[in-house]
Amino acid sequence: MMKRMRRVMICAAVIALATGSVVAQTSGSGTPLTGIGLTQDHKRVIYDEVVNEPARRLPEGSNVTIGSRIPDSIILNEMPVSLKDKVGVLRDFKFAKLPDESIVIVDPAARKVVDIVTKQDSGR
Repeated sequence: MMKRMRRVMICAAVIALATGSVVAQTSGSGTPLTGIGLTQDHKRVIYDEVVNEPARRLPEGSNVTIGSRIPDSIILNEMPVSLKDKVGVLRDFKFAKLPDESIVIVDPAARKVVDIVTKQDSGR
């Protein structure tokens, strides 16, 4: 049952990325999920793993939201292998840490923001 649910969530995320929409799901407890369906635990793990990366400065006037395109001037980092092992859905994505300490998760082919993890999301 859990494997099937995971497959459904991954398929929904892939469809959302392909169609340009944002995935809106609920976890087993009814908690709404957005972006690629990261749970609170996933966000905590992601934040803890990459919080010490250098922040990338956004061009003035840039607004980064889920679904937006990240400016070409922002260098994207590879996801650490240890993080991909813990949160498998991150396998094909890259990230950048922004000056406000948020972590943007990006589809590198389209440079599209697929999720954002904030310090508050991580529980820190």
